[in-house]
Amino acid sequence: MHLIPPGKLRCLLAACLLWHSVSAQEPMTGPLPDSLTKGAGMVKRMDLTEIDIESPRKARIHHQYVYTILNSTGDPWSAISTFYDKFHDLGNVSATLYDAGGKVVKKIKKSDLEDWNIEGLGIFMMDIRVKYYRFGYHAYPYTISFEEDMTLSGLFGLQPQWMPQPSSLVSVVSSRLVIRAPADYPLQYKEYHFPDPVAVTEKKGDKIYSWQITNLPAVKSEPYAADWYGREPRINLAPGSFEVDGFKGSCYSWADLGRFMDELYKGRAQLPEEARRKVHALVDGLSDDHAKIRALYGFLQQNTHYVGIELGIGGWQPYDANYVYTRKYGDCKALANYMVALLKEAGIRGCSVLIRSGAEAPPIDTGFACTQFNHVIAVAFTGKDSVWLECTSSTLPAGYLSSLTADRDALLLDENGAHVIHTPAYGVRENRLIRVVKGSIDDKGDLQVTMQTDYSGLEQDGPASLVNRASKKDRLDLQRQLLGLANCTISDLADSASPGAVPALRETMTVSAGQYATVAGNRLLFTPGIFMRKMPRLQELANRQSDFELKASVEEADSIALQLPAGWTPEGNLLNGSLSSPFGSYRVRSSFANGVLTIACDYRQYKGIYPAAEYPRLVRLFNLAHREADRELVLLKAPPSAGP
Repeated sequence: MHLIPPGKLRCLLAACLLWHSVSAQEPMTGPLPDSLTKGAGMVKRMDLTEIDIESPRKARIHHQYVYTILNSTGDPWSAISTFYDKFHDLGNVSATLYDAGGKVVKKIKKSDLEDWNIEGLGIFMMDIRVKYYRFGYHAYPYTISFEEDMTLSGLFGLQPQWMPQPSSLVSVVSSRLVIRAPADYPLQYKEYHFPDPVAVTEKKGDKIYSWQITNLPAVKSEPYAADWYGREPRINLAPGSFEVDGFKGSCYSWADLGRFMDELYKGRAQLPEEARRKVHALVDGLSDDHAKIRALYGFLQQNTHYVGIELGIGGWQPYDANYVYTRKYGDCKALANYMVALLKEAGIRGCSVLIRSGAEAPPIDTGFACTQFNHVIAVAFTGKDSVWLECTSSTLPAGYLSSLTADRDALLLDENGAHVIHTPAYGVRENRLIRVVKGSIDDKGDLQVTMQTDYSGLEQDGPASLVNRASKKDRLDLQRQLLGLANCTISDLADSASPGAVPALRETMTVSAGQYATVAGNRLLFTPGIFMRKMPRLQELANRQSDFELKASVEEADSIALQLPAGWTPEGNLLNGSLSSPFGSYRVRSSFANGVLTIACDYRQYKGIYPAAEYPRLVRLFNLAHREADRELVLLKAPPSAGP
């Protein structure tokens, strides 16, 4: 049962009456207006989240929704999913499936849900358990109603965001968030793209915050649209003050959050005597701090491995350095804390850094202090240099961050609490792919080339991961797929890595392909673009609405030199074209001399979000690159010379 303090009972009854009033006007499975079904996969008929904050130590949460699934793109929202752990006590749970006519197909209760230990998902030590159920119903449209109650112990785990329209494929009839708290409780919140500001009322010593969205249509998907997270209406939440597992803290500022984290970390960076001796054995003979950092980071990489640990407060508090040294494992925060301890013993300042990890992860809002993070890394300081350390990786070089954590704001934990810091950004000078292809085509159309590819920065992340994790057979299979050549044989595959702050990888191979070129009478037809930058073909969009986003800065330079069979010459125009724009450029040039066809192609792309009005220029850029890489060249065989 969802227990409500007497002083708040009237507010809940008012909300319930409002819901019943709406239900009477709009039946659970009644008709929906075209404006809300157009382009949608799911319609939120009703979504109500109520949070009753009783104290910095406790809150009660009630969530209720009715979703209508219109087609297969809405199916992901039909799954019933919730969770519980030490700080989240799950109460009543129920759900009902309705068919298109409103008839009840199935009802489920809490005991019907599958109960999953997340350890089964490949993470080792966690006390979070997931309750899950999938109806497996696909007769569209159908409707799911859901209701749950939960008690939260410690407001540090307060729901950090409320997103009434979680996807552009979702339309909303009504979505509402209601938070009740003692009038003197300092709730922190921030509104993004919200049509109406919060409605705040006071009643019997409580302050009631209410947000509501109504009649919000789905948004048409557009190619390369900027992340939905940056466009959707949402509310960020944070507890002004909280207490969890005996620790007290506040979220008025990043410094406040940092001081709370400092309490969690206090006394956990002490190394055992044996570990201290090993540190000095590694670094005492080195005079350069960068060399010391590399030595200690290598020691960590060689002697520890990552294990997820999310037990109770351990979701935020690291296991101590002694534990990691002895057990030789830890999660991201424990490994980062251990790395900081190793650095400290060597006389080098290091700090743990809270970060939101993920190649597609949205940026944190540096103007609103709250728990916006899912990962911890470390940074070492020497002079004016910062050396970034991804402590969960056994392969990344010291000083380099991959696409998972590069170029984003993060929170550095230091002796003053915490402050925002930005991780290294890699641009076109760092993220490069340089490919050199040399070889020949014979008069049967068979191809024989050597290919050398130099990757650096973010461009080497994928190839380097394959080198470290995949078998040679799998790598050969993937290369054949990427080339897209029938009758293709790859041999002499080799690679050499150059670690550093901007790592590089050189890959070489020999490629043979029978009938690469098509012989048609006195003509030979082939497509050299398989060795060039491949871009998708885009369509012009009338009245485009959303800005477009390019997520990485990259450069690819391709050089191709093919010896053609004697007596054959190009027919028609060779590959030539160029285009420049604020977000990228493309240039391809070709020549033919002494029986050799030479092609030089350069593509550049600049990370950023660009106005929708500029999209036609992106279309022209991508389509030029697509057209030239897709072009078929024709060689014409010279007729035999006449006799005397």
